[in-house]
Amino acid sequence: MKTKKKAISLLTGAATLLGSAGVVDAQITETQTPQLEPREEESFTSVANVKGQFAFDQDTMTPPDEVFSLFGTAATAACAKPGFALDKAERQEYYVNVGGRLKKNFAISLDKLESMNAKSTGMVCTCATSGAVAMANVTGVPVKDILSMTKLEDDANAIVFRDAQGYGIPMPLDYVLEKEALLVYKVGDTENVEGLQVWMPDTVARYFTRQIMEIEVLHMDKTPEIMDVEPQHRAKVSIMNRFTKSFAPGDEIAFEGYADDCGRAISNIEFSMDNGLTWTSCETPGTDAQKWVYWHFSYVPEVAGTYKLDVRARTADGNVSPLASSIVFEVDAGMTSS
Repeated sequence: MKTKKKAISLLTGAATLLGSAGVVDAQITETQTPQLEPREEESFTSVANVKGQFAFDQDTMTPPDEVFSLFGTAATAACAKPGFALDKAERQEYYVNVGGRLKKNFAISLDKLESMNAKSTGMVCTCATSGAVAMANVTGVPVKDILSMTKLEDDANAIVFRDAQGYGIPMPLDYVLEKEALLVYKVGDTENVEGLQVWMPDTVARYFTRQIMEIEVLHMDKTPEIMDVEPQHRAKVSIMNRFTKSFAPGDEIAFEGYADDCGRAISNIEFSMDNGLTWTSCETPGTDAQKWVYWHFSYVPEVAGTYKLDVRARTADGNVSPLASSIVFEVDAGMTSS
């Protein structure tokens, strides 16, 4: 039977592929990690050492409107407190007050910031307490360039970015400068609807304060610690597909999704179709730890049945996703491969 490809990947907002995918052959491995919990009410067609075609890239971006939605009002409890959208008149009056342990306090307008030397880079925004992740190309001004407009007091060791309601979390000043934090005013080609937002590599979204109105440099008796991703959300992985119909034996079914570990490199994406008894491990060599891994996996079912694909990620330091991502799909013997 000739195999024909049927693509079923639908994103919540279409992702844009900006670069070529790195294709890697799937390598089969068996591990000693715990099996996934079985579903007593369902019986799935089991496939040991599932085989398929694998590819990945790190250039797939989340559409700007999805970034605003994912880490906006929908994520209030989990991430940085959202501000309100600014209309054109308010944007013309948008100023950021910069003060604290500085030789001179000052205010800087959004127009002035946008006239300074900008930096554009791809960066991940990942939640510490959920599976939410976005990958975006952001444009902004380095925080160090803002602070270079005056001198810091000798005892300055912390910094906080506050929104109009006073929300902000203190961070070590050295950390913010070393990470080359940006005051972002553009996500992709879209102007940030909430004014300025701070973005930092290897840092959870709780610190990505929106609608920044104040930057305060502080002296603290104890330098604040930086929050990390909670253990159950390490090496987070997600399947982006949505299914609207069944498939026929012989159809090539294309899956896709992402994996990220907040500044730690993803080394493998692993797949199972026997509830975790065996895993097919696909290497992702040379990955940039500051970007997510966007993966593609295609599988051809030979017989009818109800299948469940489980996906997990593995980091370069050996950490395996505590929570796998799963999707169930139907293969109907009564359908003809297209």
